Amino acid sequence: MDKAIVALIDDVKRKALSAEELTREELIGLISIDPDSEECDYLGHVSREVKEKISGNEVHIGSSIGVDLRPCQMSCRFCSLGEEWGLVDGEYELSDDTILELVGHVLSKGHDKVTLRTTEFYPIDRLCNLCGKIRARYGYDFAITANTGELDEGSARKLKDAGFNAIYHAIRIREGIDTPLSIERRISTMRAAQAAGLRVSGGLDPIGIEHTPEELADCILRYRELRTNGICVMKRVSVKGTPYGDMQEISDRRLAQLTAICRLAGGASWAVATHPALSLSLKWGGDHIAVETGANPRNNNLDMLEWTVTDHDGALRMVEEAGCRLGSIKDFFKGFMRSE
Repeated sequence: MDKAIVALIDDVKRKALSAEELTREELIGLISIDPDSEECDYLGHVSREVKEKISGNEVHIGSSIGVDLRPCQMSCRFCSLGEEWGLVDGEYELSDDTILELVGHVLSKGHDKVTLRTTEFYPIDRLCNLCGKIRARYGYDFAITANTGELDEGSARKLKDAGFNAIYHAIRIREGIDTPLSIERRISTMRAAQAAGLRVSGGLDPIGIEHTPEELADCILRYRELRTNGICVMKRVSVKGTPYGDMQEISDRRLAQLTAICRLAGGASWAVATHPALSLSLKWGGDHIAVETGANPRNNNLDMLEWTVTDHDGALRMVEEAGCRLGSIKDFFKGFMRSE
């Protein structure tokens, strides 16, 4: 193996375990490692060691429910819902009763986090009403995350009061280039959620072969500066009919490599999710995966009830195959849960 790369990885491990921040140059160096190399295997091994020391080798399983499906005027270049691409004709929405049944199914499997995923302009009051119904039926002994459009502090507080514990909100890679939104607008939403007392997770998303090590490093650093509680490492899916429909996707090893790097960049300060769910990512430092159902901006099928990644039992098998054990997401939500 390359001695200089091994020395870089060893020094990064030391920093991660002592809560020292990695530099931009160190991140770029790690991201530039060939994902098919021995050095990358070593990087994954070191990240796994760091995870075991700081989190006891636990992995958490959540479930993400796509509430609605409709054309979106934002027309982000990687998203199947973009109005300009014409892949979605009409509007579809899961009924409250269906969502309540899905939440009950998730909880019956022993999992304790549900994400409600909506399109960009889904009404906040409607989302809050839905959360209230879920809390009224199932109580507060699990986490509910909102993955929705932009927020100000007032709408973020509505989510908090309705029973949400967190939001997921990504500053997209090449924000403002592949999307019509600005980095500043995304940051404003995340700060509003933090001010409202919500846990905030971001995403290294959507990762493609077109992104440079510098772009990826800057995105990771941005989340670290924002003090997010988690980061999701998510690949770009090439949906036919979108501008990226014919673009090659990153390999599983590249996704696992970036998961390992995000673990080392955050140490014990954040959770690291991997999407799609991937055993190698869990072996290399990831500690969260999600099962999805309902509308999904990474495909163009209109079957609102199709499980699109893996089922809950399959997710648990993946955790076990990675040599990890199932943990409680509530460990990550200390200070963001309430009992009534």
